[in-house]
Amino acid sequence: MKHLILAAAAMLAAAAPAAAQNRPFDPRDYQGRHVGEATQILVIGTPHLSGTPDNFDPAVLEPLLARLQAFHPDAIAIEALPGRQIDQMWTWRESYPGAAQSYGGRSMALSGISRGLLGMDMPQADAEIRRVLADWPASPTPVQRRRLAALFAAAGDPSSAIVQWWRLEESERVADDNVSRLLAEQLNTYLTPARRNENELIAARLAVRLGQERVYAMDDQSDDVPPGFEEDITAFTQEPWMAQLLEDPAFKPLIEAGQHLATPEETLTTYRFINSWRTGRTDANGQWLNMINRASPNDVGRARVAAWETRNLRMAANIREVSARHPGGRILVIVGSAHKPWFDAYLSMMSDVEVVDAARVLR
Repeated sequence: MKHLILAAAAMLAAAAPAAAQNRPFDPRDYQGRHVGEATQILVIGTPHLSGTPDNFDPAVLEPLLARLQAFHPDAIAIEALPGRQIDQMWTWRESYPGAAQSYGGRSMALSGISRGLLGMDMPQADAEIRRVLADWPASPTPVQRRRLAALFAAAGDPSSAIVQWWRLEESERVADDNVSRLLAEQLNTYLTPARRNENELIAARLAVRLGQERVYAMDDQSDDVPPGFEEDITAFTQEPWMAQLLEDPAFKPLIEAGQHLATPEETLTTYRFINSWRTGRTDANGQWLNMINRASPNDVGRARVAAWETRNLRMAANIREVSARHPGGRILVIVGSAHKPWFDAYLSMMSDVEVVDAARVLR
């Protein structure tokens, strides 16, 4: 009997690849068939900390940071525009009026400040960063770190500039031949209460603790919309369904999540809540199903969902690009919580990727 059971199991194992040949291609069929470990991607949704109360204390993030540090990511991706897209949107500003300034204004300002001493525009600074990191010493000097901070700022990557700045001893966070007095002052503002952003307070702080040299900007704002979109979407979202959604007891806690970060315990509870799959479904249904399950002016609801999916697909592609640097490694993504269910769905389709359950990490 034992021989029969073993023979049957072997036949089933052999039949599995054959069965896959009898249905349409799905990259998930490759999962578990690759050499080495799966690449683990953990997506952590967050309230945008810029919307927290004025008395928000970053110290409440410590339990969250401890759990993310224990995950030991090899790279951290953040919801920020890469310098190359900021530069592209500025070059194409006739097609994207105001977009570069709206979504990358601070990056552009710091790049302009850095350009004075370095003599490099965004593309030149990015190329120099690649050369510098390819030959980066195990124990860089403060001068090397300051120069790399200035290069990241010039390349439109302020969060990575902050990683380098915070890896310096406080006494070394000063102006020099590569860092102007104005740039040093600007970088030092990221330690003040006026700067409340998860890209620095979570991602950059974690990168410093892990001994990493940078974070990876993966946002995308290049989605295009048809003429009349803004007028139609404004009219659509002023209809009664939107007011009803905002008062829905199941949805309201999502809107107010950023107001429930007063203590370390409350903060961890909030992050557990917004990163659960049930909350993700509630968020997606509330924001996006409601856009397509009812009539809208010129089908603007469907156009809005298409633009949202376009953005998420491009962001997921940028995350996947980061994962190519670390096959079999671990990637942490810090992103506004509305994106998390979409990222989990898209990234779970990748050939050698395992999407990590955030609930397991945050327990």
